[in-house]
Amino acid sequence: MSNPAPQSSNTLRTLALILLPLLGIALMVAAIFATRSKEKAAVTVVVGEDQAGIPAINTGVIIDATGGEAILPQMGYRYKVFVDDESDDRSSGIAKIGRMVTFIPEARRGQTAIVDVTRVRERVADAILVKVLSEVALPPKAPRAAFVPAPDDSAANVVPGAEMDVIISEASSKNPETEGVAKVNGLVVFVNGVPAIGERVNVRITERRERMAFAEPTGKPAGTDPLPVSVEPVRRVFQPRPGDPVVVGAEMDVIISEASEKNPATEGVARIGGLVVFVNGVTTIGERVNIRITERRERMAIAMPSGKPAGTGPLASSGTTGEVLRRAFSPLPNDPAGHVIAGAEMDVIISEASEKNPAAEGVARVNGLVVFVEGATNLGERVNIRITARRERMAFAEPTGKPAGTDPLPTPVAARPRAPRPPYVPGPGDSAPHVVPGAVIATTIVEPSTKNPATEGVAKIDGFVIFVKGATTPGQAVNVRITDRRPTIAMGEVTTDPVTAAPAAPVAAPAPAPIAPEASVAVPAPAVAEVPAVSAPAPEAAAPAAVPAEAPVAPEAPVAPIAAPEAPAPVVEAPVTPEAPAAP
Repeated sequence: MSNPAPQSSNTLRTLALILLPLLGIALMVAAIFATRSKEKAAVTVVVGEDQAGIPAINTGVIIDATGGEAILPQMGYRYKVFVDDESDDRSSGIAKIGRMVTFIPEARRGQTAIVDVTRVRERVADAILVKVLSEVALPPKAPRAAFVPAPDDSAANVVPGAEMDVIISEASSKNPETEGVAKVNGLVVFVNGVPAIGERVNVRITERRERMAFAEPTGKPAGTDPLPVSVEPVRRVFQPRPGDPVVVGAEMDVIISEASEKNPATEGVARIGGLVVFVNGVTTIGERVNIRITERRERMAIAMPSGKPAGTGPLASSGTTGEVLRRAFSPLPNDPAGHVIAGAEMDVIISEASEKNPAAEGVARVNGLVVFVEGATNLGERVNIRITARRERMAFAEPTGKPAGTDPLPTPVAARPRAPRPPYVPGPGDSAPHVVPGAVIATTIVEPSTKNPATEGVAKIDGFVIFVKGATTPGQAVNVRITDRRPTIAMGEVTTDPVTAAPAAPVAAPAPAPIAPEASVAVPAPAVAEVPAVSAPAPEAAAPAAVPAEAPVAPEAPVAPIAAPEAPAPVVEAPVTPEAPAAP
């Protein structure tokens, strides 16, 4: 009979021999990671000042924007600003970086702060507060004139101090975590402290304006009775012209050509014959979708997807729908593209992509006239189109759906050359007569161009504006070759050529004036010396007895000049004096 004790001890010994090396290896690995330095490696790249092609590098330097200099805010850069205003809802401070209004949440009036710019738009910028450096007490803002609702205002009961029940219908787009939005007869009411959508709350109006109001909860329990029926403000109903298919309830196919500027995450923009259509829920650019029009206005429409699959036929069009009513363009008899008018059909070849909407629009040319063809983007494609709108220098069209022909297209007729603009010749009173095409002048950039801040700067000479390509840094001294001159502005480009024109030196016109009187006085001086010998005392009849007494003094030549200036003095001031400079 065998004993199992030795067998079990052997098994344990074997497991121990296997586990011990593994445990040792694990301890060594743990010791290595525990003793490894946790400091991150730093990579240093040295960039020379003269190294070309290096973009601007954000080194974290704080840019002082409190002095009002012409600074262009850039996303990701840090600025020192002075907060001199606050937003209407008092949730953000407002500072200026250069000329751009910058909103800074949680900042307050009177603070000097460090901020990081997080977003730069066309007219405003957004920033976050990093640090408050100092704070001063500013005088209170001038109170806004109280808004008095008109007698026919549908929300005339919404005035400061009024209490009422409202239902939060949506979150505030600016402060969704702390503010809700309700509507009272079409008037938007921002309710501070109530962000829960669908909640009924009793509020007190704290401020009323023409198109909005601000409120806060009263703390009283909301009622249970039905709220008054909301009366929407009466909007002037837009009546489309006969034949315009973009009406409320109409369904059609469109192509999303761009994102909505206000709600890019939830809304796309399509165009129907020039009319802007905001499509809720469709944001993919280039997508073709079937929509239903929910609201129509004069220059825009609002739509939503119908849920039906998009077709493959011609897209919806409405001729000149949505275009601002303007005087119809009538081609002149000698217009080479006189046959390109609304309703005309013809074959064209797509020669290039549209610069603005390359995914949805192609460009063709008919006798030099640019034709934008919606829905045709294949370069070189021949397509039959229908002109939907004609203007002086361009036209708009859409495919007819008919097959294009195979006959050769008509030979393009060369467009009549446009008469060149006559060169501007500075007049006598021009503040910058030396600024003419071809001249090279020395000037200093004072600010970036508003339209092209990345490539163009602005210089000024006695108030005369010069747009300079290739120089954008304020304070930069450059030589500029003038390429075009207009009455109030000029265009130029940076050059290394030497200066060839400079402002005219001021003319010292008054300088000759004092010289002329001296010459005129010098001429009569000897005559005066001789006149006393003949009849000089005759005018001085007041003292006839003094003549014999002065007789011995007459030979003294110095005495005569001393008395003489008193007689010519009125002569110098007389009108004769201005005539003396005119004679030379």
